[in-house]
Amino acid sequence: MDALNTKWKNWVLQSLLAGQPANTIAATLNDNGFSPAVITRLLGANLKQPVSYRCPSARYQQLMNPAFLRDGCDYQVRALCDSNDLQLYAIDDFMSPSQCQEIVALARDKLKPSEIAGAASATGIRTSTTCDLAFLDDPSVAALNDRIVATLKLGVGESEVIQAQHYAPGEYYKPHYDFFPPGSAQFREHCRNRGQRTWTCMIYLNDNFSGGHTTFTKLGMSVQPKQGMALLWNNLTSTGEPNVSSIHYAQPVENGEKMVVTKWFRDVG
Repeated sequence: MDALNTKWKNWVLQSLLAGQPANTIAATLNDNGFSPAVITRLLGANLKQPVSYRCPSARYQQLMNPAFLRDGCDYQVRALCDSNDLQLYAIDDFMSPSQCQEIVALARDKLKPSEIAGAASATGIRTSTTCDLAFLDDPSVAALNDRIVATLKLGVGESEVIQAQHYAPGEYYKPHYDFFPPGSAQFREHCRNRGQRTWTCMIYLNDNFSGGHTTFTKLGMSVQPKQGMALLWNNLTSTGEPNVSSIHYAQPVENGEKMVVTKWFRDVG
């Protein structure tokens, strides 16, 4: 994925040729989700004054170091990938079997077809169903949300609602990113006020099914679901650019049914 596609590059060039101040161009790019690093590389010496960025570069460095890495935690953390490619970790037994069963019981009767933010339809791409757990006003959901937040302790962008997803036999979510592409209509609709997505925390609520692995297609890595295990990954790089290595695929369930909890974090808010 090109950090700045041809359409936006042409817009920048035309704006400079028309005499528009570089700082005004930078502000528009930043408002559309392009990171300080991308803007600086593009405009360079044309920037005569400091730019007030939506999210400063230093914050992206801080987001690389969540609490479970920075301070440790009460759980054993396994690094599945911790490199320039991707920050991807697993925490076994993040939820107990009884806690998992409680969330399953809460969500099961309140499922609706899953959507794709900014897309007219999820048909053929995402076939699961979803429950917005946060709207159930249940203390067990609130406690789980608080525990996830405390495990990362990013201090920013913690308010996106926690969800549960259900996959029946044959259901899947084709390879996709959790971030919103900068410069896109999806970013303008979903991120201008709430910020870009940073970390994802996904927890497997059961494992009594076949299939349904989470595959990070660019890394060639497939994670087998395990009840209570949390999977955490950073959707951005250290400079705030979308990390294309975070692309992942919820493989079709073959037999049985799969349920997970998902919570996303943002870079502002």
